[in-house]
Amino acid sequence: MPMRNNFWPLSALAWSLCVAEWSLGGDIRSELRRAQGLETAGRYEQAIADYRTVLKEEPKSLQANVGLGRAYFHSGQYPEATDSFGRALQLSPGNAEIVEWLAKSYLRKRDPQKVVELLSHEGSIAAHFAWAHLLLAHAFDAQDKLGEATGELQRALALDPHCRGAHFALGFIAWTTRDLKTAEKEFLQELALDSREDLTFYYLAETMEVQGKLDEGEAVLKKMGSEAPETYLHHFAVGKLDERKQNFETAAGEFRAAIRLDPRQSEAHYHLAVVLRKLGETAQANVEFDLSNQMRVGMSPGSEQGMGRMRPHLPDFD
Repeated sequence: MPMRNNFWPLSALAWSLCVAEWSLGGDIRSELRRAQGLETAGRYEQAIADYRTVLKEEPKSLQANVGLGRAYFHSGQYPEATDSFGRALQLSPGNAEIVEWLAKSYLRKRDPQKVVELLSHEGSIAAHFAWAHLLLAHAFDAQDKLGEATGELQRALALDPHCRGAHFALGFIAWTTRDLKTAEKEFLQELALDSREDLTFYYLAETMEVQGKLDEGEAVLKKMGSEAPETYLHHFAVGKLDERKQNFETAAGEFRAAIRLDPRQSEAHYHLAVVLRKLGETAQANVEFDLSNQMRVGMSPGSEQGMGRMRPHLPDFD
């Protein structure tokens, strides 16, 4: 989910990066531009190698440190990303965009306390940017400090009433604590800001259905289908509604469609197994139960769509 609608004026960082590039020699400047092109093309491992080559010659290159951090982040190497953004922040203290990247990397690294330390100190940039409060909310939520998380989300919206992700986060926290009226209100407000966000549609439909509002839930899913029809979440959500309505054959088709789009989600395999058993297809149901159980090994509780035994935390952002 996009973290914010407001933005840090990139001109300041872009200017500092351009000044830094002018100071590089011609060969290194060419290598840096090659690394940037590879990063833009999504060829992150190659970009990492090229950025590292630049840094061997120019360890204080701000552009190379920031680019290396981004490449590590997008390739899922979060400890390395935090190291790179940390070095970049030493080169450009107080740079808001680098602080944002560093905080995101700490969250992905599952180190929420570092986010709190980074953004909560006296004189923090959080006083000026809604996205900083949104990141703090994710960090507090990861520590099950829901009062603090809610307070940060309210601060984010006070700074920017159109801050994308803040209403969703408020709704999600309410959903996990079964304050369903608040969850419904916040999810609707999030969709008013971004009607294409399938995760918000999913949890709004779930909220309606848990309250017994099956018709309203179905209407939400129809709207979701018009905005983002071929997504895992859409097929999974429609399948769950069909399952609740005991339309088991239709539900099985939806769960299979969800699995085709993302075969790694154990919840879809589990629900497919349940409806196959209802249809009398015991052998195939057992196969799906086994797949679901295998995928759950090593997973953190509540990390998928269902409530699970423990309160799930806010989903990762894009």
